Amino acid sequence: MAISVRTRGDVSIVEMTGEFTLGTGGLMHALDLRGRRLSDLGQTLSQLLDQGRGRILLDLARVSFFDSAGLGDLIACKKRTVEQGGDIRLLHPKGKVRELLEMLSLSKVFRIFDDENAAVASFDT
Repeated sequence: MAISVRTRGDVSIVEMTGEFTLGTGGLMHALDLRGRRLSDLGQTLSQLLDQGRGRILLDLARVSFFDSAGLGDLIACKKRTVEQGGDIRLLHPKGKVRELLEMLSLSKVFRIFDDENAAVASFDT
């Protein structure tokens, strides 16, 4: 999983790339297809929260697949962020990722945007 973070004002934009699925390690060792732990997302978000950066926008434009472990990690991160007074919003989910979010009604849990400017502005409303 490749993760990078950039900022726009007080919004942290976390850009994610890859397919998020279980590796051969089983449920205790959720991995992406390159063998890196899914907890990298959780660690990145924890660091942002520790820095007082609770307005988080996950850019999913280059994410082509989430399995149940990836979705579970995403939901856990949302819960943790909200508990600390922040929020996570999603940007540019495409194809199968967007279909999955809608099929599981996660569009009711996450505010989803196709325009970065609108997503960033939404934190002020």
